[in-house]
Amino acid sequence: MDENKLTSDFNSEVEEAFRTAWHSEKGGDESWNKLMASYNVTPLTKEEKEMLLGSEMKIARGAFPIELRRVYDGIITKYKVPAASSQKLTGAINGFDMDSKVLEYYQKIKPFSGLGDIFKNAQTGTAKYSSGLQKEKHHTMKCRNCGAPRLEEMQYDSCLFCGSKLFETT
Repeated sequence: MDENKLTSDFNSEVEEAFRTAWHSEKGGDESWNKLMASYNVTPLTKEEKEMLLGSEMKIARGAFPIELRRVYDGIITKYKVPAASSQKLTGAINGFDMDSKVLEYYQKIKPFSGLGDIFKNAQTGTAKYSSGLQKEKHHTMKCRNCGAPRLEEMQYDSCLFCGSKLFETT
Protein backbone atom coordinates (compact mmCIF):
# COMPACT_ATOMS: atom_id res chain seq x y z
CA MET A 1 0.00 0.00 0.00
CA ASP A 2 1.12 3.58 -0.65
CA GLU A 3 3.24 5.03 2.17
CA ASN A 4 1.45 8.39 2.07
CA LYS A 5 -1.97 6.70 2.16
CA LEU A 6 -1.01 4.63 5.22
CA THR A 7 0.21 7.70 7.07
CA SER A 8 -2.87 9.66 6.06
CA ASP A 9 -5.14 6.81 7.21
CA PHE A 10 -3.33 6.63 10.56
CA ASN A 11 -3.70 10.36 11.14
CA SER A 12 -7.36 10.28 10.04
CA GLU A 13 -8.18 7.51 12.49
CA VAL A 14 -6.47 9.37 15.34
CA GLU A 15 -8.48 12.50 14.54
CA GLU A 16 -11.71 10.53 14.18
CA ALA A 17 -11.15 8.94 17.60
CA PHE A 18 -10.58 12.38 19.16
CA ARG A 19 -13.64 13.85 17.44
CA THR A 20 -15.93 10.93 18.33
CA ALA A 21 -14.82 10.96 21.98
CA TRP A 22 -15.28 14.73 22.22
CA HIS A 23 -18.73 14.75 20.61
CA SER A 24 -20.10 11.86 22.66
CA GLU A 25 -22.29 12.34 25.70
CA LYS A 26 -20.71 12.71 29.13
CA GLY A 27 -19.09 9.35 29.86
CA GLY A 28 -19.52 8.09 26.28
CA ASP A 29 -22.42 7.05 24.10
CA GLU A 30 -23.33 4.40 21.52
CA SER A 31 -21.20 5.87 18.71
CA TRP A 32 -18.20 5.99 21.06
CA ASN A 33 -18.84 2.40 22.16
CA LYS A 34 -18.98 1.30 18.50
CA LEU A 35 -15.66 3.02 17.80
CA MET A 36 -14.07 1.35 20.84
CA ALA A 37 -15.39 -2.03 19.72
CA SER A 38 -13.87 -1.56 16.27
CA TYR A 39 -10.43 -1.48 17.95
CA ASN A 40 -11.28 -4.30 20.42
CA VAL A 41 -11.23 -1.86 23.34
CA THR A 42 -13.25 -2.80 26.40
CA PRO A 43 -15.19 0.17 27.81
CA LEU A 44 -14.99 1.08 31.47
CA THR A 45 -17.46 -0.73 33.68
CA LYS A 46 -20.45 1.10 35.09
CA GLU A 47 -18.80 1.08 38.53
CA GLU A 48 -15.54 2.53 37.14
CA LYS A 49 -17.45 5.29 35.35
CA GLU A 50 -19.41 6.16 38.48
CA MET A 51 -16.20 6.25 40.54
CA LEU A 52 -14.52 8.57 38.01
CA LEU A 53 -17.58 10.81 37.74
CA GLY A 54 -17.51 11.18 41.53
CA SER A 55 -13.78 11.93 41.67
CA GLU A 56 -12.01 15.30 41.68
CA MET A 57 -11.33 15.03 37.96
CA LYS A 58 -14.61 16.24 36.48
CA ILE A 59 -15.70 16.10 32.88
CA ALA A 60 -18.40 18.22 31.30
CA ARG A 61 -18.82 16.14 28.16
CA GLY A 62 -17.28 13.37 26.10
CA ALA A 63 -15.77 9.98 26.77
CA PHE A 64 -13.29 9.38 29.55
CA PRO A 65 -9.64 10.15 28.71
CA ILE A 66 -8.50 6.65 29.67
CA GLU A 67 -10.85 5.17 27.07
CA LEU A 68 -9.47 7.53 24.43
CA ARG A 69 -5.94 6.41 25.37
CA ARG A 70 -7.00 2.79 24.90
CA VAL A 71 -8.41 3.59 21.46
CA TYR A 72 -5.17 5.36 20.53
CA ASP A 73 -3.30 2.22 21.63
CA GLY A 74 -5.62 0.18 19.39
CA ILE A 75 -4.93 2.45 16.41
CA ILE A 76 -1.18 2.21 16.96
CA THR A 77 -1.41 -1.59 17.24
CA LYS A 78 -3.38 -1.73 13.98
CA TYR A 79 -0.68 0.23 12.13
CA LYS A 80 2.41 -1.41 13.71
CA VAL A 81 2.63 -4.19 11.08
CA PRO A 82 2.28 -1.90 8.03
CA ALA A 83 4.72 0.53 9.68
CA ALA A 84 7.51 -2.02 9.33
CA SER A 85 7.56 -1.35 5.58
CA SER A 86 6.86 2.39 5.74
CA GLN A 87 9.40 4.81 7.12
CA LYS A 88 6.91 7.70 6.99
CA LEU A 89 4.27 5.76 8.96
CA THR A 90 6.90 4.64 11.47
CA GLY A 91 7.82 8.31 11.97
CA ALA A 92 4.17 9.26 12.46
CA ILE A 93 3.67 6.51 15.05
CA ASN A 94 6.91 7.28 16.89
CA GLY A 95 6.12 11.01 16.81
CA PHE A 96 2.66 10.51 18.28
CA ASP A 97 2.81 11.93 21.82
CA MET A 98 0.02 10.07 23.54
CA ASP A 99 0.28 11.91 26.86
CA SER A 100 -0.02 15.34 25.25
CA LYS A 101 -2.91 14.20 23.02
CA VAL A 102 -4.83 12.81 26.02
CA LEU A 103 -4.10 15.97 28.03
CA GLU A 104 -5.26 18.15 25.12
CA TYR A 105 -8.48 16.14 25.04
CA TYR A 106 -8.97 16.48 28.80
CA GLN A 107 -8.50 20.25 28.55
CA LYS A 108 -11.40 20.32 26.08
CA ILE A 109 -13.82 18.21 28.16
CA LYS A 110 -13.21 19.51 31.67
CA PRO A 111 -15.79 21.93 33.05
CA PHE A 112 -14.95 25.61 32.81
CA SER A 113 -15.18 27.56 35.98
CA GLY A 114 -14.81 31.28 35.59
CA LEU A 115 -12.09 33.33 37.23
CA GLY A 116 -14.39 34.23 40.10
CA ASP A 117 -14.74 30.56 40.98
CA ILE A 118 -10.98 30.08 40.82
CA PHE A 119 -10.27 32.89 43.29
CA LYS A 120 -13.17 31.90 45.54
CA ASN A 121 -11.94 28.31 45.63
CA ALA A 122 -8.37 29.43 46.32
CA GLN A 123 -9.43 31.63 49.21
CA THR A 124 -11.53 28.96 50.94
CA GLY A 125 -9.16 26.15 50.07
CA THR A 126 -6.05 27.88 51.41
CA ALA A 127 -7.25 27.91 54.98
CA LYS A 128 -8.83 24.48 54.76
CA TYR A 129 -5.97 22.56 53.16
CA SER A 130 -2.76 24.38 54.04
CA SER A 131 -2.96 24.56 57.83
CA GLY A 132 -0.53 22.16 59.41
CA LEU A 133 1.00 20.92 56.16
CA GLN A 134 4.46 22.24 57.00
CA LYS A 135 4.62 20.23 60.21
CA GLU A 136 3.12 16.99 58.95
CA LYS A 137 4.64 16.91 55.45
CA HIS A 138 1.52 15.59 53.70
CA HIS A 139 1.92 14.94 50.03
CA THR A 140 -0.61 13.67 47.51
CA MET A 141 0.72 11.74 44.55
CA LYS A 142 -0.68 13.26 41.37
CA CYS A 143 -0.57 12.15 37.76
CA ARG A 144 2.20 14.04 35.99
CA ASN A 145 0.05 14.25 32.86
CA CYS A 146 -3.45 15.31 33.96
CA GLY A 147 -2.99 16.15 37.65
CA ALA A 148 -5.49 13.59 38.96
CA PRO A 149 -4.74 12.42 42.49
CA ARG A 150 -3.83 8.79 42.96
CA LEU A 151 -7.19 7.35 43.99
CA GLU A 152 -5.91 4.19 45.66
CA GLU A 153 -3.09 4.00 48.17
CA MET A 154 -1.50 1.02 46.42
CA GLN A 155 -1.90 2.35 42.87
CA TYR A 156 1.50 2.35 41.21
CA ASP A 157 0.86 1.52 37.55
CA SER A 158 -1.28 3.93 35.52
CA CYS A 159 -3.56 6.87 36.23
CA LEU A 160 -7.16 5.71 36.57
CA PHE A 161 -8.37 8.89 34.85
CA CYS A 162 -6.13 9.39 31.79
CA GLY A 163 -4.12 6.15 31.74
CA SER A 164 -0.61 7.63 31.69
CA LYS A 165 2.14 6.02 33.78
CA LEU A 166 2.25 7.33 37.35
CA PHE A 167 5.91 6.54 37.83
CA GLU A 168 8.87 6.27 35.47
CA THR A 169 10.36 2.80 35.24
CA THR A 170 13.94 2.09 34.33
